[in-house]
Amino acid sequence: MSKLSFKYRFLKWVVKQMGVKNFFSKDKDEIVLEARKTMGKTKVPILSHSEINYEVKDFCRGKVVYITHKNPTNKVCLFLIGGGMLVHPMPGSIKTALKIAVETGRNMVVPYYPLCIDYTIDEVYDWLYPLYKSMLETYKAKDIIITGSSSGATLALGLVSYINVLGKKAELPKRIYASSPGQCFTDKDTIRKGRILNEKDIILHVSYMEIAKSILTHGKNVPEYMLYLEKGDYHGLEEVYLSYGSDEVLYAAYEVIKNRLEEHGVRVISEIGENLYHCYPFFPVVKEAKEGWKNMLKYHKADDVSKS
Repeated sequence: MSKLSFKYRFLKWVVKQMGVKNFFSKDKDEIVLEARKTMGKTKVPILSHSEINYEVKDFCRGKVVYITHKNPTNKVCLFLIGGGMLVHPMPGSIKTALKIAVETGRNMVVPYYPLCIDYTIDEVYDWLYPLYKSMLETYKAKDIIITGSSSGATLALGLVSYINVLGKKAELPKRIYASSPGQCFTDKDTIRKGRILNEKDIILHVSYMEIAKSILTHGKNVPEYMLYLEKGDYHGLEEVYLSYGSDEVLYAAYEVIKNRLEEHGVRVISEIGENLYHCYPFFPVVKEAKEGWKNMLKYHKADDVSKS
């Protein structure tokens, strides 16, 4: 293992003291109860920038943040911010979306989508699909990148399956940037890998991945691809940039997800951050994570699928 910077070692200590991982180690009822308390404090921040028009609009009983360049562009990103399907984005994540918009020249659409403390996962997709279709009224599919972090990355990839199952009634996006997508852990090999990685992960606990199905479904039967990305239908998707930290629990699912994408003809660009944590490209607070941030921005600046 390469030597970690003092700042990174200090960050690990701080995160452990905060008890973030303890939250994900609780049982289902405790997790949902605490998530509800957090949701009661959630507010959509109002931000401003000289180059940007910033709007918060109602959409199907939810909220969507639209970050649009004053100098018009035809490039856009649908940014699905994760939270375990339990909590909405923190204000800092919306600030990150604004920064990505400024740095890349893309407009950003950031939804506060329904959560599985009150809805089932299929209802989340039923909400997300019309939002994506509404974007196609303004942008061409080839100009849309869907970007997701954590459970948001899971939704980004799952949306492709959702559209395919419907018979491609909407044109598929060409590219997805997926940072640390997760899935329910049920097979023995993934659970075994996850438990090994659990010793290194400072944020997520493997036990959450093992009980996530009950939170996402509320006991309802839903399509398998909504729970397991390795069961998805990705035909027609051209490229996925797939990133994980090597020290996170969700890295246990990397191979099966990557293999499924490639089986369906998707070009996969992989980035595994050595010794790094969950969704590190969006939290470049230590020098070890800064390359991931730079690579993420570079991918969003590009106009088309990678030619290399």
